[in-house]
Amino acid sequence: MHRELVRAMALNELIKHLVDKPLDTQSRNYLVNRENEVDTLNKIVTYQPYGIFGIAGETGIGKTTVLNFITPKEVFIRKVNISLRDSTDSILYDLTYNLAKSLESDGEIGKDAQSIKEWMAYEVSTVRGFSLGLSMVGSASASFQTSNTPRFDFFTAREKLAELITKTVQSKGKFLLLIDELDKEKKEDVLRTIDAIKSQILFDNFVIVISLPYSIYREYAADRMHWNESGNLENIFKDIVFLEPLSKSDIKELLVKRLHEYLHLISDNVFEIASDFADGNPRDALWIMSKTVFDNIEAQRLEAEHILKTVNKLAKEYITTPLTENQRRAIGLLKNFVGTRDKLVERLQESGIKRTTAYSIINQLIEKKIIIERNGVYKLSGKYKYTTIE
Repeated sequence: MHRELVRAMALNELIKHLVDKPLDTQSRNYLVNRENEVDTLNKIVTYQPYGIFGIAGETGIGKTTVLNFITPKEVFIRKVNISLRDSTDSILYDLTYNLAKSLESDGEIGKDAQSIKEWMAYEVSTVRGFSLGLSMVGSASASFQTSNTPRFDFFTAREKLAELITKTVQSKGKFLLLIDELDKEKKEDVLRTIDAIKSQILFDNFVIVISLPYSIYREYAADRMHWNESGNLENIFKDIVFLEPLSKSDIKELLVKRLHEYLHLISDNVFEIASDFADGNPRDALWIMSKTVFDNIEAQRLEAEHILKTVNKLAKEYITTPLTENQRRAIGLLKNFVGTRDKLVERLQESGIKRTTAYSIINQLIEKKIIIERNGVYKLSGKYKYTTIE
């Protein structure tokens, strides 16, 4: 009994090191292969006189972490997290209110910030309503609904934001505003809001860096290359820094850095499988490791068989889309494949699949995100590499 408790406690210690939370300057030692992006953004803020910039990438790739490392010298910095994302009104309200709140304790502009915060709070109304239903037998049931939808004069609120920024620049000099969590909003609402306020916030000595969804980066890149005739994102963003997925070796390094004190409890093969599973996404790497630890908390040591069992259990839970016989066959053939699309077709043809059918299967598996493509290189997603497809 005592021995089992010691084992459980040993693996239990890993959990706190696998928590998925953004890094900050206090945990810089855990940062892996983002120095170039951090350096680029710090130079942008330092040398660009003004403008709206973005940082984009898939969910869980580390956008908030990179934002936390934008710390240029002699620049006044404030960060705002957007939580109200129902509409352009909500985004503008949340941005202005929280920026004012972050400045209200400042000795130089605190009074102005507090006044603007109070104005925003006063303008927002809370709509409450009751509905009462009576049944045929005389019983009654009441339901209470609350809606917290900001309703205010958008144009005046926009002017209040501009006033707050102007006073901050006049008082502090170069001003950097970091806006996080907008990448979780619909692309249309993000662009509509930024486009609506950009004329009010383009000041000398004021730079904004915003976390953006990957979909906006794709459209921005097409606009910059003039592949999209109707696009105008280059008129909104001066530049967008894209966070590429990490390499497999980067993911291994990330996990080893976090768990370096416990490497004697983890087989090397576990890191190999976890880094494949992650497909370059730090959040996925931490998640699969954490799930594996929880599933095997009583084990003395994590082995390959443990993480493989967890991966296959998750596959049965999360992979709900039925696969055709040809799709399952292709997955089995591509477990260790890495190469171009032509080589991918050749691999399927070698197994007796017709060329036209191979192209169709590939397109289907790409749409399902079972095959992933990066910079012209195709491979099976790590989520499926070790999964037994029934």
